[in-house]
Amino acid sequence: MGDSALMWTIRPAGRIATTWAPRLLAALAVTACGDDGPGGGTDGGSDATATATVDPSGSSGSTGDPSTTAGATDPGGTETGDGTTGGTTGDGTTDGTTGPVEPGCGDGVLDPGEECDDGNDNSFDGCTAECEEVAPLDPPPLEWKYFDIEGTACLNGSTAGFAINYNPDSPNVMIYLEGGGACFNDACDFTAFNIPFVPPIDGIFNRGNNNNPVRDWTMVYVPYCTGDIHAGDNEYELSGDLRFFHGYSNVTRYLEVLVQSFETERVLLTGISAGGFGAAINASQVADAYGDAVITTVIDDSGPPLSNDVIAPCLQETFREVWGLDGTALADCPECDPNNFATGLLDHVLETHPGVRYGLFSNTSDLIIRTYMGFGWGGGEHDNCEGVPTAVPAQAYSLDLDTIRAAHGDKASTFYVNGVGHTVLRVGYYLTSVGGTSVPEWVGDVLDGQVTHVGP
Repeated sequence: MGDSALMWTIRPAGRIATTWAPRLLAALAVTACGDDGPGGGTDGGSDATATATVDPSGSSGSTGDPSTTAGATDPGGTETGDGTTGGTTGDGTTDGTTGPVEPGCGDGVLDPGEECDDGNDNSFDGCTAECEEVAPLDPPPLEWKYFDIEGTACLNGSTAGFAINYNPDSPNVMIYLEGGGACFNDACDFTAFNIPFVPPIDGIFNRGNNNNPVRDWTMVYVPYCTGDIHAGDNEYELSGDLRFFHGYSNVTRYLEVLVQSFETERVLLTGISAGGFGAAINASQVADAYGDAVITTVIDDSGPPLSNDVIAPCLQETFREVWGLDGTALADCPECDPNNFATGLLDHVLETHPGVRYGLFSNTSDLIIRTYMGFGWGGGEHDNCEGVPTAVPAQAYSLDLDTIRAAHGDKASTFYVNGVGHTVLRVGYYLTSVGGTSVPEWVGDVLDGQVTHVGP
């Protein structure tokens, strides 16, 4: 689901529309990440390795009875060297005092096997909740550098990563999730998610255009190599091979590195098509990672939070099963209807993170997304995942966009363009306007906290 999307048939009952898929594959293209840690055209280096250090806060002290001190003697009992009283009294009975805290991650003491232990479960401060140390990045200024990130995976199991164009003079960070189709059945062309990183220079990445409101920001580009709209954390067998759908957990790992690498005042999470869906789905975890002190903005380009009137329940069930969505964003949204999760996630973000600034761009009859969601409209019948996929009716799609605007118009901005086109942040960014308002102007308004609606 990038500028040209790649669609796949589904297999709720093991059936594949093998005669239809090849015609669609020939018509649609995909943008994705490299097989062995994208680095084509760059130095391909990785600075995301960790070195273990002792947490200065890890010195031992009195952890038991507050009246005791390190090395104190328990009369009639045993002497402990960690400041706690323990053992038994001289008559063999217990003395009633507490013993030492059981060693473990999160106790503030560097135990064997731990790289760090800062005594909290915040994974975004340089020491993860699993007591793994995360080294901050030190990218060169104003040039693209790609980083492999340990603990991530592309569709084929190779290491994923991201590229950074760092501006040391800006306190603002843009995180861009690339688009490029989806993979959820045996007809998936796995090589399509295997394209090396190419430094982006167009659209919202253009530093030379004064109309671009993020031209001076540090830019993070996340290639698309997971096939799960940056939403999954699951391993699933397709075409006889185990496939790794870890787009959501990859973003978590990226945040562990990024949040503590740069002093940040504002963060923009954005992306196109599959990356637009990914931006919406990852909004809560990005807002949580950066915290309330950082202004978080989400610009969803052509990945609208459509209801189950468009994304049929049978198709949503397939996404959840293959990609493991119940364990990612939906785990953070217990109130979400699992068969209407896109709409529920938008409600959740706006309710639980009222400080998040949200903007949605879409064409009113986006043919790529209507075709993609057509896998739940077999033979033109809603909630039929068995028949030949048929594009969602344009009217149903347009009505759903209107419903989104009506339901959230006071909190979320929208920019709608009449037509069947797809995405705007790369191609057409500076050329698209409605009613005298250009897309860059609208993006700037959303970043500034203005709720603005453009278009029909």
